[in-house]
Amino acid sequence: MKLLYLIDTIYNSSGMERVLTTKANHLSREYGYDVTIVTSHQMGRAPFFPLDENVRHIDLHVNTHMPYAMPRYIKRLNWLLEREKPDFCISLCGKEVMLMDQIKTDAIKMAEFHFSHDTYAIKGQYKKLHNLERSVGKLDCFVALTKEDKEVWKQYCNHLEQIYNPTSYPTDGPTAQLDAKRCISAGRFERQKNYQDMIEVWKLVHEKHPDWKLDLFGDGKKKPLIRQMIHRLGLQDSITIHSATKKLKEEMLGSSAYLMTSRFEGFPMVLVETAALGLPTVSYRCPCGPGEFIEDGVNGFTTEPGDIPGMADKICRLIEDEPLRKSMGRSIRAKSQDFTEEKIMPQWDALFCRLYQQKHAE
Repeated sequence: MKLLYLIDTIYNSSGMERVLTTKANHLSREYGYDVTIVTSHQMGRAPFFPLDENVRHIDLHVNTHMPYAMPRYIKRLNWLLEREKPDFCISLCGKEVMLMDQIKTDAIKMAEFHFSHDTYAIKGQYKKLHNLERSVGKLDCFVALTKEDKEVWKQYCNHLEQIYNPTSYPTDGPTAQLDAKRCISAGRFERQKNYQDMIEVWKLVHEKHPDWKLDLFGDGKKKPLIRQMIHRLGLQDSITIHSATKKLKEEMLGSSAYLMTSRFEGFPMVLVETAALGLPTVSYRCPCGPGEFIEDGVNGFTTEPGDIPGMADKICRLIEDEPLRKSMGRSIRAKSQDFTEEKIMPQWDALFCRLYQQKHAE
């Protein structure tokens, strides 16, 4: 079967790009799918995560962030679909998902949403949310990442599925020793990741444990503001900002806890990856994902969003109690077994086969 994925770009180091690359490579390599990733404006930049040689990448050279460009994007996409004749056309819920009814193809039209339903509401983008709700109702299938989010989407979709993201990290590989006086976080420096709260949290942690360090990895437009905040609070010797790295796994292995203060998530890929390395997480219980993955006090800690003192207190508990830290590390690593490619990808294969059979039985 031929799968054609639609996404803006794949040159960023974000979780959505990582997951798409992992799935595309696995479906091609293990199941023999003909997989093509179609970007709108990659513009010659290399994919951040490597693609297997049998996974094709086609760029349409249209910046869909510009409203006037969408007719040109649809025209080029329709031309490509006529040429490729895929069995499935799968949107990752960029702007193209709003225009799927204008896409001329006999392919099964699907979408997968890598955030939570509340994402746009939290941003105050209610018109975009309502447009997305209407759009997914016209699709042949819509896939949510978490059970929590699936319950919300039920009222908008006729054919709704829930499949977790897989990790590409081996769950039987090396584990973090959890003896480094270092915490870590990674993600784009954007409003969603809410690094302002993390800096406030770390200020309280630093007051109790000045010998511990926090390393942040990522890029984004708010990076200069976060750097200024670190200096304003006198934390420049305690917090270090790094660019996004392809060696994040090694950085995680050299850490003792992962921190997350996101305002919202879909199902944060980094949680599954840190779990595979036996790295406990302290996170806001934001929608969606952390509360469904982290069992508070067992394999990590969660706090309510905005509870800066509460999160700082739980980080300090991990710092001060090495046996607890290592127990949580073992527990979260065991949890990661449920999110391997071998556990998750058969669900995608079964879904594609079922939808294909249903269509051709009509």
